[in-house]
Amino acid sequence: MNNYDVIIIGSGISGLTSASILSQLFKKKVLVLERHFKIGGFTHIFKRKGECGEYHWDVGLHYVGQMDAGSPTRAMFDYVTSGNVKWKKMPDPYDVFVYPDFTFRAMAGENYLKADLIKLFPSESPAINNYFSDLKIINRWSGRYNFSLTLKPAARNFSSHLFSKGAELALMTVKEYLDRNFKDEKLKAVLASQWGDYGLPPSQSSMAIHALIVSHYISGGYYPVGGSKKIADSISPIIKETGGELLVNHTVKKIIVDKGKAIGVKVIKKEGNDFIERDFFADKIISTAGAKITYNEFIPEKYKPDFADEVKNFPPSIAHVCLYVGLKESPEKLGVKGENYWIFNTYNHDGIISEMDSLIDGNVKNVFVSFPSLKDPDAKSHTAELIAFAGYDSFAKWAYKPWKNRGEEYDSIKKKISEAMIEFTEKHLKGFKNLIDYSELSTPLSTEHFTGFNQGSIYGIPATPDRYKMKWIGPYTHIKNLYMSGADTFGHGIVGGLMSGALTSALVAKGLRGLPIVFKEAINYHKTLR
Repeated sequence: MNNYDVIIIGSGISGLTSASILSQLFKKKVLVLERHFKIGGFTHIFKRKGECGEYHWDVGLHYVGQMDAGSPTRAMFDYVTSGNVKWKKMPDPYDVFVYPDFTFRAMAGENYLKADLIKLFPSESPAINNYFSDLKIINRWSGRYNFSLTLKPAARNFSSHLFSKGAELALMTVKEYLDRNFKDEKLKAVLASQWGDYGLPPSQSSMAIHALIVSHYISGGYYPVGGSKKIADSISPIIKETGGELLVNHTVKKIIVDKGKAIGVKVIKKEGNDFIERDFFADKIISTAGAKITYNEFIPEKYKPDFADEVKNFPPSIAHVCLYVGLKESPEKLGVKGENYWIFNTYNHDGIISEMDSLIDGNVKNVFVSFPSLKDPDAKSHTAELIAFAGYDSFAKWAYKPWKNRGEEYDSIKKKISEAMIEFTEKHLKGFKNLIDYSELSTPLSTEHFTGFNQGSIYGIPATPDRYKMKWIGPYTHIKNLYMSGADTFGHGIVGGLMSGALTSALVAKGLRGLPIVFKEAINYHKTLR
């Protein structure tokens, strides 16, 4: 009863993708273990009732790029969900960048984006054209880098990607690149506006991740019809068809290692107020819990790698707060069509991060505003989500108190932050405040409680230039039959997790020979749907 072909730790998008491919293509009996009481990781939803009705929110998916028909990303999503997730394209503009004295509207298509930038900043025209050329060079480098990760460490020429074509551009910070190539501070700010999608300001983030994100959204954004829960709902039956299971309230405590080989996992199962220890066994194990948790918590002390401290001490990425808002009426009343708003009170993105600890005092510097109900044609009620970055240390004193019962001081601070975020948004979207029926704030402690992620960070090992120099990044571990997938493997975000799951599942099933099998299968399946 406790034996499987593959055990996957975590039911986020990378874990579900791996499970789907291993189940339907390679006919494996897969067990997915989830510590939360819902399957889906950052692709699940939650519900609350307000005075005007019931509201549903996604906890992590706000928009996805490269979902146009025929794209490899769309093909993979269609395959792992058996074509049961439909995608609605967002309107143009899809992103609106709001600054103190001007607003930039990002329209889908590189030519439109380039033309609009040159129109606003004509003196920077040569540098703008060069910027888009550099993005392509950097993305080609990233493709070669990611392919190198599919090779086993012993076969990987680690130093080659550090000196290959495009490496100098890819491994400089966004700030270094912008300062070297542009003069106008407003233009620099606009080009870096989407840094929230990878959770690092310009002085810390690599051009490698910047180029990937800009290119990912350059043709516009998409949203899953019915919300992100459709992803897990579509994949779960696929896993069960080959005898697999998805178990919630199962927190992995240790990976069982015997003679240097991973053979199972030890979990704590929550049943009411009781906690029961259980063991599960499998030929292969995939951890999507991240490098810090996997190497420093899951692996027994005897088998910890010599780089465990390096993983543990690698600087964490940024945490956030999210205000989930239920609206009495459609936000179309405000002139919104479904686009996202990135609202900043400064052009200095690094300054926002340096002062983010003051958020606890109600000092808001920026807010990302999303309107899920306008993106989803199946939405039954109107909603908004307001996100701001926050320092984990500001909330650390309440970390060991129970969820939903952290005390009056904590609740008071949450209320202060919520009110400040609403007022900040109201200044730029007049009338927003009057539409609110219900609101609830999540903090970095909420993220840490449900995911176990270090300090509530949703971005895993941050995409600083140093990340790409770490030899422990990738799907292989030093333990035989133990693999990694997720944000600390191939890439960030929903699509990063999707592709990470696809690549890791291929390697688990067939090694390098599995890569063309998986991608060919996905592309051929997608063609049958068109």
